[in-house]
This record gives sequence, structure tokens and C-alpha cells, in this order.
Amino acid sequence: MNQIYRKKTLPLSLYILLFIFYFLLPVRGYGAQDKANADAAFSSGHYQKAITHYNAALKQGQSAETYYNMGNAYFRMGDYPEAMIAYQRAARLSPANGDIKHNIEITANKTIDRLPVSSDVFFVEWYKAFVCLLSIDNWAVISIVAFALSLICFLLYLFMEQIGIRRISFYSSVVLTLTFLFSILFAWHQHKMLLAKDKGVVTAEMVTVKASPTHKSSDAFVIHEGTSVNIKDSDIKGWYQIELSDGRQGWMPSASVEVI
Repeated sequence: MNQIYRKKTLPLSLYILLFIFYFLLPVRGYGAQDKANADAAFSSGHYQKAITHYNAALKQGQSAETYYNMGNAYFRMGDYPEAMIAYQRAARLSPANGDIKHNIEITANKTIDRLPVSSDVFFVEWYKAFVCLLSIDNWAVISIVAFALSLICFLLYLFMEQIGIRRISFYSSVVLTLTFLFSILFAWHQHKMLLAKDKGVVTAEMVTVKASPTHKSSDAFVIHEGTSVNIKDSDIKGWYQIELSDGRQGWMPSASVEVI
């Protein structure tokens, strides 16, 4: 009896997944050559040269690792305000990174004010870490592919006659639809987090914080360079309403703060 041999082929869904991982998902680590040069300069003790290369790498794409390494270079140079700025920017991209948080605490202890470092509750940190696990582009690609696959599964559910295939197609469509919705949510939230201008680092040597946004108002307290602040209000031109980690609030000139 002649047997008909059918060529085995990969399912369409597997081809799509391979296409995502190898072609669509952007690879983090832009400016690889600049970063490699920066790491080499850092290892040799040429910290200013390393910072120059880290800045060049960051122009190609932001990276928590690059900001972290640049913060280390500034720290070795004794420039604690710039180190704090770099660490805080690294923390925005990687909120749950223990090394970054540790270095922020060490740098805060090097400043004159030596205020405690504020942090989110653990489940908020976990959520932010998961949101930042992939880039916005990655979440967008996943949402598009999940939507397309969910539509295919739904069509299979409508037109296939086999009960087993229809059942699998229905539940797969539900799961893929939820993946589509959550991917959009994560991309939107990460975009919102990155655009938020709610944190800053004092760059002036000493700043007198005012009770209201005018130089004639009474003095509230004094803070110094390198201190991290939460920006509560930026609507008044030339002024920021800030809050410290110990709860004190006041107004200070916006030129004295580097926004993260």
C-alpha cells in the first residue's frame, strides 16, 4: 500500500512568535560601542572620559544600566549631586533594582542634608518593575500580535465544527484579548511614568525654600545640593513646590533643581 508522507510544518502561531522575538522586539543596549568604551575607561580610572562615552550612549537610547554606571563614575569623582541625578534616572527606568536603591542611599548620606530616602510600598515597586520589564515598543508589539491572534482564534471558534477545537479557540481568544488589554495598559503606564516630572535633585550649593512662590515670602528651611525632592506643583513659572522625604514642604526657584 502506498503511503502518502506529508511534510511536517510548524504551526502558524509558532512562526508568528519567532517573528516577534527575532525581528520585532527591539533589543535594549543602544550605543553598545560607546558603552563598551565607557566601561573600559571606568575600569581604567578615567571617570570623566567614561562619563563622556556614557552620555553618547544615552543619546542613542536610555538605559538604567548606563545611568547607573554613569552615577558610579560621578560618585568616584566626588560629584555627588550629578551621581544622585544619574542614580535617580536609573531608578525611574528600573524601580525595583536593589543596587540602584542602595547607591541612592549611600549618595544621600554624602550630602549635607542627609535625608532618608523615600520609597514606594513593596507591591507598588513590584508593579512598576513589571511595567518596566519591557520597553514601550515591546509592549506595543505584544499587544498588536495578541490582538491578531485573538481574532484568529475567535474566527476558528465561529467556523470550526469540532467541539474540542472550538473550546480551545474560545479560551485562547479570551487569554489573548486580556494580554492585548494589559499590554496596552503597561505601555501607557510606562509612558506616563517616564514623562512624569515629579522628582528632582537640588543642583545649587544652597537654597532657601520659601513658604510661598515669591522671594519676599518667609523662609521655610534651607536645603543643599544633591538633595532629592518630590515636585508637587510646577504650574507657577520659575518656581517648584517641593516636598522632602521627611515631609517638609515649600517653594524653591526652578533653576535650582534638575528635574529627573
